Amino acid sequence: MNMHNCTVSRSVDLSVRETSDNYRSELFRMGQYRVIVCRHGLQWVLQKQRFKTSVLGAAWRNIGYYTTKTALIRLQHAHNAPQHPFMDALPERFPCEVTR
Repeated sequence: MNMHNCTVSRSVDLSVRETSDNYRSELFRMGQYRVIVCRHGLQWVLQKQRFKTSVLGAAWRNIGYYTTKTALIRLQHAHNAPQHPFMDALPERFPCEVTR
């Protein structure tokens, strides 16, 4: 019973890590690339899947952080990443307001 609780807790913890395969703010995947919302909710992040996998799933590495769709698409093209159809649905700018 204790071991089961530890496993469940570990799984939940991983979902808040941007590099986790089951990150909770993933928008969409395109092959070995994906777009997520950063953990602070301030920008989009283009990530590439690492080739190494483990029992916890694939890990992801950040390629770039962007607040405009144009810059995100430019980065995708620079890395020859396929463009997901949902990319067109993104607003021109990341929808957030920074309060001071």
